[in-house]
Amino acid sequence: MSILFSTILMGSIGLIFSIFLVIANKKFHVEVDERITKIEEALPGVNCGGCGFASCSNYAEAIVTKGSKLNMCVVADSETLAKLGEIMGVKVEKGEKKIAVVMCRGDREAAKFPGIYKGIKDCAAAIYSSDVAKRCKYGCVGLGSCVAACPFDAIHISEHGIPIVSIEKCTGCGNCVEACPRNLIELHPVSQKIHVYCKSKDPGAIYKTVCTNACIGCGLCVKAATNDNNPDAIKVSDNLAVVNYDNYKLKKEYIEKCPTGAINFEQNVK
Repeated sequence: MSILFSTILMGSIGLIFSIFLVIANKKFHVEVDERITKIEEALPGVNCGGCGFASCSNYAEAIVTKGSKLNMCVVADSETLAKLGEIMGVKVEKGEKKIAVVMCRGDREAAKFPGIYKGIKDCAAAIYSSDVAKRCKYGCVGLGSCVAACPFDAIHISEHGIPIVSIEKCTGCGNCVEACPRNLIELHPVSQKIHVYCKSKDPGAIYKTVCTNACIGCGLCVKAATNDNNPDAIKVSDNLAVVNYDNYKLKKEYIEKCPTGAINFEQNVK
């Protein structure tokens, strides 16, 4: 008898809780816009963070609820963008592709390496422990923190010790930019092919002894641009040539004037 009573009691409690849950679900249920689900399914799903959101799910929700732009996904191809536009009822145009550019040419042949690094394979750790083998305090450490951060296998350390970026694989997500402790990696449109591959701000006379590929702030590139009626294309600031990316007008002719090759064409890419 006690077993039967216990069974009935447990069943009744279960029934009461079930009814309570059904009522609570109906009362507190929040309608989810089906477009969020559709957009999330249309996105690549790599959760790389290149759009500025933590995940594709967060980005999908921001599109629908906050009106975020549909072309912020750096991985999305034209077909994906078209699908997103169809879901939201608008036309989407894909912006110019951006890729990571490594602003250093201080490889094993050009830079001085008076020591041998023996610590863990992490650029930030090497810098913080003051155990960097390369004498250049501005140059690439070459331990591959950027490689480890790339979710698309688009960047690798070359045999000369400098990261090489795959133009085809790079999506411009920016993970490698965040991973570089010396801020040597920047995102630029693929149409911008000429850059100053150096960050040194030390006087040229000193830096020649550290890296033969360093910018020495001589200003010959600036003079070439000025003679070409293009004075705003590049300037020298703090012993370093600086490109005007807001009004990008660099030409290959200016490269020929650089005595160290610091300003160059499509370096560190393949």
